[in-house]
Amino acid sequence: MHYITACLRIISDKDLSEIIGEFKKLEEETNKEEGCIKFHAYPLEPSERKIMLWEIWENEEAVNVHFTKPHTKNVQKQELTELEWIVKSNVN
Repeated sequence: MHYITACLRIISDKDLSEIIGEFKKLEEETNKEEGCIKFHAYPLEPSERKIMLWEIWENEEAVNVHFTKPHTKNVQKQELTELEWIVKSNVN
């Protein structure tokens, strides 16, 4: 299994609820992907303007495929966030 925890800093001036809505749509679609065991996007305190991602994938290849999906590309092209930090681990 491939585990990812990431913290995203919101850089967009869009309304926070709109940004969170985009990530909830991403969460819903990502959880349908083959190889995705769990994908959760969770906003931190509104004043922090950060979103945490908790992900469990069958393998790293499934993560790579995830970045080719239209729903993932859609969120990326909006430039809503930037990566603050990420931790990845493989557990067999």
